[in-house]
Amino acid sequence: MKTCHSIMLAVLAAALLALPNANAADLTVEVTGIAQSDGQVVVSLFNQSEGWLRKGMSSNGAAAKAGTVKVSFPGLSEGDYAVSVIHDVNGNRKLDTNLVGMPIEPYGFSNDAAGNFGPPSFDQAKFKLGPDNKSITIKLG
Repeated sequence: MKTCHSIMLAVLAAALLALPNANAADLTVEVTGIAQSDGQVVVSLFNQSEGWLRKGMSSNGAAAKAGTVKVSFPGLSEGDYAVSVIHDVNGNRKLDTNLVGMPIEPYGFSNDAAGNFGPPSFDQAKFKLGPDNKSITIKLG
């Protein structure tokens, strides 16, 4: 009898784990203003200010093509997120800068946020992701 209960509990647990997260949402990031087809468009997703622009919770990329590229992040929990995008023209997976630290590759942030004398803060770039599928657009500068 104990074995039967154990099997039933295991089957029930597996069934519950297989259910999709009721609070999950898919985020699609549309990146516009891509001037050339060289390299990759790298989209990094952040869910907290700690580690902003240093260590994202997830990063996805797509081959660059002139015009627009879409990158998706499926199954996210509801909450606050911020996105940074770079057009990694030379394929080294980082934003290249000149001798004084100014970016020499195109980049952008959610909310098209811009900082003063540096990148915007997490709070300037954050947006609320709800239960529905969500799409944001970021224009490279």
